[in-house]
Amino acid sequence: MEKKQNLLHTQKKKVKKPSDPCIVCDKELYLDEEYSKRAGLLDDNEECIGWVCPYCNSEFDFKNRLTYIMPMDVCRGIT
Repeated sequence: MEKKQNLLHTQKKKVKKPSDPCIVCDKELYLDEEYSKRAGLLDDNEECIGWVCPYCNSEFDFKNRLTYIMPMDVCRGIT
């Protein structure tokens, strides 16, 4: 009877996707190595001042500090 070879060292390991959850709603914001699902937050001069979670609409500064929690029934932006 032949002995089976142990090929565990040649099998691919499952690569775990990095985690980037929203602080408020805990939804995943990681898209891939280059992009995120975070939406930029612009001021009146069109300069980026932070980001918004696309799921719960909470606003954050660049240090991921919460600046505003948007009520779920309110919609912001130009329509």
